Amino acid sequence: MRGAPPILWTAVGFASGAAAGTFNPLLLFGVPILLWRGPGSRALSLLLCFLAGSAWGAADRRSREQCTAAVKDGAEASVTGYFTSSSAEGASTLRVDSGCGGLVRVYARDGAPPLARQVSVAGTWFRSQRPDGSVSIYLSATSVEELKDAERRPPWHQRLRAAIRGRASEALERRLGTQAGVASALVLAERDGIPRELWDAFARSGSAHLLSISGFHVGVIAALLGGLLALTGQPPRTRAAGVAAGVWAYVLVIGAPTSATRAAWMTSAFVLGRLRHTPARPLGALGLSMLMLAVLRPEVVAGAGFQLTVSGTAGILIMTRWMMSHWPAHRGRGWIAPPIAAGIGASVFTAPVLAYHFGQIPLLSLPSSLLLTPLVATAVPGVIATIVMDILHIPGAAVAGAGSEGLLLAVTATAAALGDLPWTVVLVTPREAALLTAGAILPLLVANAPWRTRPAVRAGVSAVCALAVLWAGQAAFSLAGRGTLQIVAIDVGQGDAIALRTPRGRWLLVDAGPRGFGGSDAGLTRVVPYLHARGARRLEAVILTHPDEDHAGGLAAVLGNISAGAVIGPGFSGGQTGHMAGLAEARRANVPWRRAVAGDSWTVDGVEFRVLSPVPADASDATRSPNDWSVVVHVAFGRFTALLMGDADAEIEAGLLDEGDITVLKVGHHGSSTSTSADFVRAVSPDYALISVGSRNRYGHPDPAVLGRLDESGTRILRTDLHGTVGVSGRRDGTVEVRRAR
Repeated sequence: MRGAPPILWTAVGFASGAAAGTFNPLLLFGVPILLWRGPGSRALSLLLCFLAGSAWGAADRRSREQCTAAVKDGAEASVTGYFTSSSAEGASTLRVDSGCGGLVRVYARDGAPPLARQVSVAGTWFRSQRPDGSVSIYLSATSVEELKDAERRPPWHQRLRAAIRGRASEALERRLGTQAGVASALVLAERDGIPRELWDAFARSGSAHLLSISGFHVGVIAALLGGLLALTGQPPRTRAAGVAAGVWAYVLVIGAPTSATRAAWMTSAFVLGRLRHTPARPLGALGLSMLMLAVLRPEVVAGAGFQLTVSGTAGILIMTRWMMSHWPAHRGRGWIAPPIAAGIGASVFTAPVLAYHFGQIPLLSLPSSLLLTPLVATAVPGVIATIVMDILHIPGAAVAGAGSEGLLLAVTATAAALGDLPWTVVLVTPREAALLTAGAILPLLVANAPWRTRPAVRAGVSAVCALAVLWAGQAAFSLAGRGTLQIVAIDVGQGDAIALRTPRGRWLLVDAGPRGFGGSDAGLTRVVPYLHARGARRLEAVILTHPDEDHAGGLAAVLGNISAGAVIGPGFSGGQTGHMAGLAEARRANVPWRRAVAGDSWTVDGVEFRVLSPVPADASDATRSPNDWSVVVHVAFGRFTALLMGDADAEIEAGLLDEGDITVLKVGHHGSSTSTSADFVRAVSPDYALISVGSRNRYGHPDPAVLGRLDESGTRILRTDLHGTVGVSGRRDGTVEVRRAR
């Protein structure tokens, strides 16, 4: 980024500070840089911008937290307001009339709520704590009623926006048939109409960005507007101003997504340069967009959307300029080099962000972009033309819709075919991404090195250093956990997911978390990220205690993202959705499914596993409750022992009274009154009790009587609803170390 305009450095410093949101160890890196380079260097201005951004982000965070402080978790809610975004599958956004008058996430149970209409929403408040310690609230709505005679009405621009989106959605439903959902995502930023399987295919093929409103789509809109204005004979400056106004109108109608807003600010910078007869530099326009987003919406800066759109755009601009200056001169240079450079730049620059936020890097992003981008670029104008012609009743809407539908069919079929290819995604943990990035940058910091003169040699040295730093870092982290057995209760809400790491770094998983209301999947959002972040590339086994949704709901996501040696379970199913999906995924991935009965045992890295329940007689009775089938596992590593109870009740516990004292008890059935009897607690006398339970759950878990029994026995209680993800590490001599997320 040598020669980058000052506004870009200002934006980088300010946005970094806004992302930090408060003073943290990142500031420590600024002090040695400042001392090394001197007060006259750019380091001083970067540090000052970082401080300003950090103060701005912290102030915004405090103001948002003040709005949530008065909300009690689990309290009944009744609010009025209007929805600014509506979703049948995920969260809708409600602007409430009272309190802070802010935006609240709402999960509605009866389909998508109405847009831009005064409504009364009743439900329950829930508080969610993020890994950084901040708290957000959301509303689980039991009813959404439109207020016909309300005194207050949503602003006119919200009503106009809702009317335009509604008419456009109806036009797409009429004209594009099966591809209406994809078309809505392309031009209206509405994702509900796209099946989850198709989203997964686009993600695996590295082309998911084509279905999200981004700078690419805004660029297509700008090109269309410019062409239309050129046909009217307007002078260049008038055309530029018209393009900027049209782009902003479009971005506001679709809800101002982060990437689209970034593109709109860049368009404004270019238009301003045209009006002033001083063309704007692309990196300067990017800096302006970063700065405006960080100032006006500091809460988005720490998110994946902002970081992906900024890094991807920077990669395209930098790599295109570099490649065009080094590409051999020939007749097709002008149309071959730019798309290849853009694809390489976007892929390389966004890879660390994808690894950090999502734990994976798609390998086919370049070829899929080269294949699909021309199709999407051709389809978007057709979709827009279809909407306009249908709304205005212009003849030919059916023809335009049929052509667009054909192009989108080709897009989805190609993405699905690419997504089905093996080895399309590399799983990378945030730690590995940091090590690779540090290793790649390290050679570039060496001044006057011989490899700095030739780009190819410089790239090779960076690649070697990145791999060397990755190997050294992974070896150090691996050695740090050697010799201990780790048992971790992953915070999956109201469900179970227990991860075990053996003394030699191999992993097992007991249950996979719930899949619940609104399509939420703890296996995908909690279990897989946790395992990826700790370098788990393979599970020796997944032990499924029983098929209930709160234990088996996330199984399919786990098996789809991490290889497993086997699934071990009771062998029965009551037809539960998550269990059946996990069974189908196991068949697809050729993962064997084995039945567990009392007496089974195996050893991994010196850790002994024994199945204590179900006994063979109970395992053959499919008429019993699923909880009665619970697989109970005894784990022993020297003097360190554990009992993993699943949802086993007191009747099963009565047969385990001879197991003796244990170190760790995974409390059965989330602390329900049907489990953890007084006789059982006295018999096993656990030192630690892990309770995997959701905050303010509707079942009242854990039961106060159960907590009382454990407390009376001197057991230290660890709960995921209070402590987040909790883990116990034990050595062969019985010594224990406890770690809590909060």
